[in-house]
Amino acid sequence: MNEKINTPVKKLAFTGLFIALVFVMTIIIRIPSPTGGYINIGDCAVLAAGIILGPVYGALAAGIGSAVCDIVAGVAIYAPGTLIIKALMAMLAGLMYKKCKSNAKLVALLLVCELIMIVGYFFYSALILHLTGGENVFAASLEEVVGNLLQGAIGIIGAIMLKRLFEDILTKMSKEE
Repeated sequence: MNEKINTPVKKLAFTGLFIALVFVMTIIIRIPSPTGGYINIGDCAVLAAGIILGPVYGALAAGIGSAVCDIVAGVAIYAPGTLIIKALMAMLAGLMYKKCKSNAKLVALLLVCELIMIVGYFFYSALILHLTGGENVFAASLEEVVGNLLQGAIGIIGAIMLKRLFEDILTKMSKEE
């Protein structure tokens, strides 16, 4: 967690802020996918939550904000998978961020986080399709991979921008204290 978020009130406030940010960025642009889910820009906030809030609070914010969005968007069947997948993404980002001493290492970390999303949704979509009587579930789930690759690329770029924005905000906040 960012050392400037150092009180229980700040931790709670920033976690709530990131839950809302993840939700809004996920719901604002939704492009339907072939398996019934959707492609979105929420990964920007999911990854930034892990980086800024750390592994525990980042995972909570990412998982809750994304899962609630699935429920509100009418694809509640995806909410359990989304909760786990997005929480894992943010948790890994939060655990490994401090070891990223260069931009190249940060991008590599975020690529691995997005790989969790791509693989996670591939298998979760296949499971949902199988349970609902779908045929050729792996082939159908493969159709979603291209969109998830695009979502991942946007998520990485956006997360880096949000990281910088929140670092600036936190620096200004600490100067005002």
